[in-house]
Amino acid sequence: MSGTHKRVRANGYNSSFGDAAGAVVRPLTFANFTMLKYILPFLLIALSGAAFAQDETLVLSPFEVSSNKANSKPPVVLKRRADFLLLQISVVNDTREEERRRDEVYATLKGMVSAIPADSKIVLFTEDFTLTPSHYQIPLVDVADKRDASNVTLYAKVPISDSDDAGTLSEKLRAYVRSVKIQGRTEVFSGDIGLSIKNPERYRYDVIQAIANDARKIRDSFGDSFEIVVRGLDARLQWQRVSVSEVELYLPFKYDVFPVRIQKTIDGSR
Repeated sequence: MSGTHKRVRANGYNSSFGDAAGAVVRPLTFANFTMLKYILPFLLIALSGAAFAQDETLVLSPFEVSSNKANSKPPVVLKRRADFLLLQISVVNDTREEERRRDEVYATLKGMVSAIPADSKIVLFTEDFTLTPSHYQIPLVDVADKRDASNVTLYAKVPISDSDDAGTLSEKLRAYVRSVKIQGRTEVFSGDIGLSIKNPERYRYDVIQAIANDARKIRDSFGDSFEIVVRGLDARLQWQRVSVSEVELYLPFKYDVFPVRIQKTIDGSR
């Protein structure tokens, strides 16, 4: 799904979120013309969201060290470090007056964008687009169990390489959130550390090659008297978080082992 992020659980099954460019805007009449100053930023956001073309998957669930998890995976997996470390952020405001509440949240969001250190490589984004100094007025969501309150969920991410320490980068993201100056009754909360992978499907043939290598070793061990048949290579690639910064990618494949002599007997009887 080009132009959006996909949020997934640790086991790789995903739930997709719509593109901001698909938002429906109702026609304005003279009676509600004064709302233009609020609707116009959303139109600009939609356009910027359409230009944000990244096939990126967010892995938000914490990893688990469990023998049950290990038993549920196939024997061949590919471990890779994620492309980004990310921090989930919640911005909440309960100012009673709606217009003032909106202004306080947007002032805080603007400050969050401005507070990003120039050399930090930190990116602030939602599930639809990246926040910039000119595009930060994102749609707010009413808090279901609290009257006169709005919130929005954001993510701050930073690239992570093989030489980077995940703990250091995690603290870097949390320190950034602590540095934000809030406006009015706005509150900013840091959530869990997650991962972000750019186009996980790019590892598909690496996984298939690893399976082929394993099948070849099994066939060499059995010799010419057995044939190895691999099933399940047409399934979608799956992944699971296995550490603070790593995921395991795999296909739910299975091996079938057939004695070659049976096949020869069948062929000889024809």
